[in-house]
Amino acid sequence: MNLADQIRLQPTAADVKRLNAWLDQKFVESGIEASLAADLKLCLNEAMANLISYGFRDTVEPMTVVEIKLQRGLANATVTDNGTYFDIRRWELPKDRDLMIGEPGGFGIALIKERASHVDYSRYGGLNRLKIVCAANP
Repeated sequence: MNLADQIRLQPTAADVKRLNAWLDQKFVESGIEASLAADLKLCLNEAMANLISYGFRDTVEPMTVVEIKLQRGLANATVTDNGTYFDIRRWELPKDRDLMIGEPGGFGIALIKERASHVDYSRYGGLNRLKIVCAANP
């Protein structure tokens, strides 16, 4: 079954919890593969963690909307926010990927880039749009 929906969030831990509960419900409703659901959920949690930690430092009224489109073999999400400009595509992966000895930062972005089949970014009218696509392996 194809499913499209959206949720408006604040950059708080409570709303990340609300996002996860909403995603779990939508994954069941759509019947998408568990591996796609897990990949998309991981990517969205990392994106939200980055927004909470860094994205809204200078934003008076932070806003985030997550839109999803789910169908068998394909899970799409677009995260729209009014935070600081940040093009995830330009972020270089840490050279040292060892969590125990590596420098902090960038590991969540590395996870997004590894788990997503495609990542795109645009900024227009003061809004960031991060598109994450997770596709089943043929």
